[in-house]
Amino acid sequence: MKQSLVKWGLLAALSTATMPALAVRWFEVELIAFAQKDASQIREDFSIETPPLPNNKRLDLLTQGYNNVGHQACLAGNPNYDPRSVTEQFTTAQSSWYCDDDINYVQKYDVLPVVPVSEPLEHMQSMYLLAPEQLKFESIRKKLERKGHTAILHTGWRFPDQSKKRAPNVVVYGGKKFAQPASYIYRAQPSDNFISLLNNAPQPSIKSGGETLWELDGTMKIHIRHYLYVTSNFDYRYLSDSGELESARMSQFTRVYSGDIHYLDHPKMGIIFQIRKYKH
Repeated sequence: MKQSLVKWGLLAALSTATMPALAVRWFEVELIAFAQKDASQIREDFSIETPPLPNNKRLDLLTQGYNNVGHQACLAGNPNYDPRSVTEQFTTAQSSWYCDDDINYVQKYDVLPVVPVSEPLEHMQSMYLLAPEQLKFESIRKKLERKGHTAILHTGWRFPDQSKKRAPNVVVYGGKKFAQPASYIYRAQPSDNFISLLNNAPQPSIKSGGETLWELDGTMKIHIRHYLYVTSNFDYRYLSDSGELESARMSQFTRVYSGDIHYLDHPKMGIIFQIRKYKH
């Protein structure tokens, strides 16, 4: 009897020790970013200068997803992803090539793929990108495209219940590649639909040249405190009529509900997203 009680106590202790890990709730978010129809014709003034995007606790899930697309294209024989040098291509035109999955295919893109690729995972161990077949907004994306909107990115990821302090800023980027000039100005469009995150006086943001910039660049942070909260900061880059590179900022901090579809609107771009419960 005494031995049974000891055994039961040990089992209870082990169960209690594993409860926090099992009790963590998991969610998935899916988003579509797109350029507004005829955005080039918009003449609104984006004159508010904004600070740089958040650079702390950044988590990049997309780069590997984009590289996976390039690796698949290389394996399929797409000449745009031929890893050989120009000399090798000229002298051994008929030979096959080896597609190294460690190659940085992102640098080969002029326009990033709309849908990054990942293996379809189902675990709850660490945050990961959703595979294309796990996305549910394909019909929405096609509807947007039929209406003349250009899809920039369609992706999603799974994440655990995390506090504001622990939640990472997930990197979100896509679209066309721009060669960065010596300097340019970030600009933002104020809107009553958004809660500004810029508590300090605006400061100009001047950068040195040489860095690759994408049409869409930003971060999305999701944390939980009884409710779901989303902190998003996105820059939409475009060329002005004079050929200068400019960037319109879209920032928001808001409380959302799982299962609801949310729309972030901006004269230059839009984002549709939904946060869903995963296995709970």
